[in-house]
Amino acid sequence: MLFYRSETALINTNLRAKPLLHSIQTVNAKCIITSKQILSEIESELKELDIKKVYLFDSKSTLKIKSKSTSSSFETVQLYEQFESCSIQPPKSLPYDLKHPVFYIFTSGTTGLPKAAVIKHSRFLLGSFGFLCATGVTSDDIMYNTLPLYHSLGGWVCITYSLLGGCTTVLRKKFSASNFWKDCVKYKCTGFTYVGELCRFLLAQAPSEYDRKHSIRFCSGNGLRQNLWMPFVNRFNINQIYEFYGATESNAYFFNLDSHPGSCGFFSVILPRILGSVLVRFDPETMEPLRDEKTNLCVRCKTGERGLLLGMIKKSLLNAFDGYVNNPSGTNRKIIDNIYEIGDQAFNTGDVMLADKYGYFYFCDRTGDTFRWKGENVSTVEIENMLMNILKINDIVVFGVSIPETDGKAGMAVILDESASSINMNTLVNELKKQGLPSYARPCFIRLTKHIELTGTFKVKKTVLQEDGYDLNRITEPIYYLNQQKQIYERLTPEIYDLILKEKIKF
Repeated sequence: MLFYRSETALINTNLRAKPLLHSIQTVNAKCIITSKQILSEIESELKELDIKKVYLFDSKSTLKIKSKSTSSSFETVQLYEQFESCSIQPPKSLPYDLKHPVFYIFTSGTTGLPKAAVIKHSRFLLGSFGFLCATGVTSDDIMYNTLPLYHSLGGWVCITYSLLGGCTTVLRKKFSASNFWKDCVKYKCTGFTYVGELCRFLLAQAPSEYDRKHSIRFCSGNGLRQNLWMPFVNRFNINQIYEFYGATESNAYFFNLDSHPGSCGFFSVILPRILGSVLVRFDPETMEPLRDEKTNLCVRCKTGERGLLLGMIKKSLLNAFDGYVNNPSGTNRKIIDNIYEIGDQAFNTGDVMLADKYGYFYFCDRTGDTFRWKGENVSTVEIENMLMNILKINDIVVFGVSIPETDGKAGMAVILDESASSINMNTLVNELKKQGLPSYARPCFIRLTKHIELTGTFKVKKTVLQEDGYDLNRITEPIYYLNQQKQIYERLTPEIYDLILKEKIKF
């Protein structure tokens, strides 16, 4: 598709119902490429769209799966059969513009429903060559990719190693902690991409003969926690970890090239303005940057001080912010004015970081209306709207909470229910499934309350609710947890709470 200037949207394969329709309609898709298995599950959604063709990307072993309906409003084309008659000569490419989009990657962002971030040729090439130069991938390498191809890491970074670096990429349909190192040995892999959760899952496995039998020389990714860094290196004998920071749509990014434990990137403190990013003080209640009373400019953080990361927007391709597809309001909400001087602008990453005296950056937390769970970005607004629609209750707050020794934040919903008895917890999970909410986005905890405190400007004091979390020592109101085996919400008792803290109950 790169050769013919086609624009491709990478859509989460877990989406169904309204979230799926929202994603397809946002980019005004004309055709869809998917598998026959997924097509059989989403045909009802596609009938509501103006889709003329669906291309099926399957091997011969999966062609026997039948669709649910006998009549469709679109034509299906089996790509596997088309490939057999294709020429092996490279296609003649059309001239392209650096400002033309290559693909769209959906992100929850920090301001609401999932948005399609624009990845232009300029950003694609700069980012791709940046990863190649940082990691030193060559045609002799074999990369192992278990991450979803609709993610930036799996579908952009790892594939780039093959497209531009010439290496071989081994794709696994779904991540398997028990088979990870076996695959690396079997296919003689020399590198892999990761998210922090992946590394934790590997460490949680029982020691195996394959732990150090592999040929992995490096891995690249983000989210590897500092307390897991050295145990991961020592157990699996990984020579080089290229941790980096950079959200899909963000213009703020940096690399940790020397495997400094826990750091997501480095930049010399001697030349701070060249970095293109800045840490500023912020109000923990509103999540907005604090301003100097005299100049009305942002207040920069001191060394070692937690701050909100902003990416300075400049005319150069390196620092551009390309925004979201068909969403000017969402794009504008991500822009902060007057940082260093009156008139300049920056992209609000929504991420809290700190930098030490040497110039190493450390990720601290994610602010706003998003949290990360099971390797996915989860939109709190999407969950709130879905719960409001199901329960017919308007006062619902969703946020992320920490669970001991677990990466990311688990979802928690606080529901204003004055009667504390009008919600059927036994059927709520099934209702969320019917609405198409993916399993990773379903709240792990639900608190019923008779009062939600507001600020003077009528905003929910979410910080207080997050601090309380699901701590039974601080809360006397009823809290429910998601029983993963039964798939229902059950009352959180002191005994269950204790088991969660002791890591006896997993989410």
